[in-house]
Amino acid sequence: MDPAGEDAELKAAEERVGQTLAGKWRLDKLLGMGGMAAVYEATHKNNLKSVAVKVLHAELQRNEAVRTRFLREGYVANKVGHPGAVSAIDDGVDESGAVYLVMELLSGKSLAQRTDSVGGRLDQKEVVVVAEGILDVLAAAHAQNVVHRDLKPDNIFLTGEGGVKVLDFGVARVLENTGEAKTRTGVVMGTPEYMPPEQARGRSEHIDGRSDLWAVGAMMFRLITGRYVHVAETQNEVLLLAMTEHAKPIRDVKPDVHPKVAEVIDKVLKYEPLDRYQTAEEMRKALKEALAALDPPKTERPPPSVQEDDVDDAAPTIPVSDFAKAKSNPSFPDDSPKPSLWVHTKATPPEPPKPPRKKNALVPILAASGALALLCVGIAYGVPRLRGDAHAAGSASASSGAMLADDDAGDDDDGGDDIELDDDAMAPAPSATTTTKPVTTAKPAATTKPKPKIRRRHR
Repeated sequence: MDPAGEDAELKAAEERVGQTLAGKWRLDKLLGMGGMAAVYEATHKNNLKSVAVKVLHAELQRNEAVRTRFLREGYVANKVGHPGAVSAIDDGVDESGAVYLVMELLSGKSLAQRTDSVGGRLDQKEVVVVAEGILDVLAAAHAQNVVHRDLKPDNIFLTGEGGVKVLDFGVARVLENTGEAKTRTGVVMGTPEYMPPEQARGRSEHIDGRSDLWAVGAMMFRLITGRYVHVAETQNEVLLLAMTEHAKPIRDVKPDVHPKVAEVIDKVLKYEPLDRYQTAEEMRKALKEALAALDPPKTERPPPSVQEDDVDDAAPTIPVSDFAKAKSNPSFPDDSPKPSLWVHTKATPPEPPKPPRKKNALVPILAASGALALLCVGIAYGVPRLRGDAHAAGSASASSGAMLADDDAGDDDDGGDDIELDDDAMAPAPSATTTTKPVTTAKPAATTKPKPKIRRRHR
């Protein structure tokens, strides 16, 4: 359609706002314009719930084939029976000849709008998630022998709750049990940038669910790289490339694509249908594996304790706070607070604290041992000293006052003088301990009286 025709359609669509279709659907607001129809937010005269009403453009209303295709969209979407396929509530032709289709009103934005809002490309993880949602709807559609044949970002809707809706089943082909095609061979219907080779060649009898899978791969290619699978200046040249050229590996265009994601896209874009994934569920399973590779699960922390049977195979467990203390203080108090966070380490854990010694029990033992040692030292030191002092006293008149004569000295067997020493007299006199000069005696040298024996008297 030329710009003048587009402006005329837009003006006519705006003029319908406020009108009531078929006496029951009031058109409240123009939501958008498509190649075939204008979309309005509308309200039923007996129901306050808002719906979406698609009205076929005036210039297409006169084409019976287009009218039939347009009205079939509601029938096909309801046949799919999946929440991701927008269901039709009503359809018909009003008194003015306007052909309309009433569907549920969606809240969100199309995949094309989402992509344009972020600069023309999406993160590959987001693309994989959206593709999974599309394949879930396609699995249900293909199970009902419905092939969409016009999958593109404009026909994928992202709801506010994170869901994925597939729109515009008007181009869809219903494969009856007889295999009869609903479109004539050689008629190309769809969007060239997302057409698989068999569809671009107009071979309707070769179109099946694998053709939809190729379109999903072409969307993923476009959303991740920012460019189409086949690039040309005109739509006819794009169709020619789709008919004759194989798709390039996506990593040739964008090398940083994850290998698992690239593997899925490259396989589904194979020229021959037999080389692609054969079902939507098979491709969806491959995407789940790619998503797991993109976002691997986080490693869980080990439990804070180790069973006794597993001690040999497990790394020692040390509290974090105590591990830090071990650098400056190797011992850990028994009443230390137990931390809430634990780590495993291969470092050897510190030895458990030794029980404190019983100081009260050791004190008497140590005191007795010391006293006994002092007594032994005193005996070993005092007896020889006592004998030497007594001998010196018997021959020195200066120390005679420290000894006492015994009246019974003559009773000794060998005739010598016996001297008894009192225990108090055993201690040496102060002058004797400090004097080293020998003491002279006043007796004559001729005296040969034998030395008296010292006999200790015990009290």
